[in-house]
Amino acid sequence: MPDQVLSPPGGATFYLYTTGTSDVVALRISVPITEGPTEAGAGQILRALAEDRMNAVASRIGARARVARSPDALVYEVAGPAADMDFLAWVLREGLREPDAGRFAQLQRDARIDVERRLETPEGALALRLRDRLSPGTPPMFGTVTALERMDPSRVRNLWERTHARDALTVVIVGDVSPEVVLASLTDLGIPSSTRDAPPPSGAATGQPVPTPELIRHWIGEARRVPGGRDPRALIATRMIAETIRSDPGDYEVGVELWELDRGWVLVLSGAAYPRARQSMTSRVEGLIRETLSRVTDDEVHRHVAGLRSELLESARTPWGLADVVGHALDAGEAPDAIQDLLVELRTMRGGDIVRFLESMVEVESVREVMDP
Repeated sequence: MPDQVLSPPGGATFYLYTTGTSDVVALRISVPITEGPTEAGAGQILRALAEDRMNAVASRIGARARVARSPDALVYEVAGPAADMDFLAWVLREGLREPDAGRFAQLQRDARIDVERRLETPEGALALRLRDRLSPGTPPMFGTVTALERMDPSRVRNLWERTHARDALTVVIVGDVSPEVVLASLTDLGIPSSTRDAPPPSGAATGQPVPTPELIRHWIGEARRVPGGRDPRALIATRMIAETIRSDPGDYEVGVELWELDRGWVLVLSGAAYPRARQSMTSRVEGLIRETLSRVTDDEVHRHVAGLRSELLESARTPWGLADVVGHALDAGEAPDAIQDLLVELRTMRGGDIVRFLESMVEVESVREVMDP
């Protein structure tokens, strides 16, 4: 739980965790972002422009700065000496301010090339097809070729104007700093007090070209939405499916991922095989959940729970890590103590819980895509 939650009128919401040493403070600001079809990829350009500005300032005192694009938000992060709180706030203001053209042409080109490279790979094309089926009409976080080709600085600026305002910000502070210092340093971040009341522009459809990667293997993908959105049992089940795959790799490639989409999780199984192993690979992908069901025991669940809990605790060990863990939960619409609730749920998880979860996933209708040479 945060030590304090501060909500000054017309301003951001601050979650203060007075933990760690008095020498280091981590600051994380998230701005909710939803891109329209004509803006797809503008968030990535906005991210890169902001990170350039932040690092130019942060390097003066050796502070750590980063801007990240998550499924729910644009995230500005900085960590450095607590004694330099005002300077760290300046770093954040540099990131949050209205973007200029800067390196726009280069960043636009880099973003478009990144998307094209994704579409040239079987993995990228398969993921895009599955995602389009699961959430049609929602632009991918990395953008689309057509939107990026038509992108100009005004669209990036319009996205900033529609999203960046004090009343939209969620701020997580981890370090030995007082509420008075937090409010004095971070109340005025150099952006408007409230966002424009406007939805993302709809515009014409600006999707991807049909991905046609060169194929020498057969590919299959199956995606199932996790009932309930973010069921913690999915985390353990994914790890157990991955171990099932490793236990008998076969002469083909099979994988499992847990995607974050529409503020929920999606369990994705995929496989690739040369013609001689196509049927074996397809059968394996289709049967992976049931195969894992047969391996579930209390001891196995306990082992995977211990591993996940250790990873979560390690990730939250530093001020930077704790700020990111808490902020990620807040961005997804969860409570600030979601990580603590998750740790408690994991501690009480048993084999029967995972069996019931996997049985429910067998019944979930899957989205399926196949790509053949």
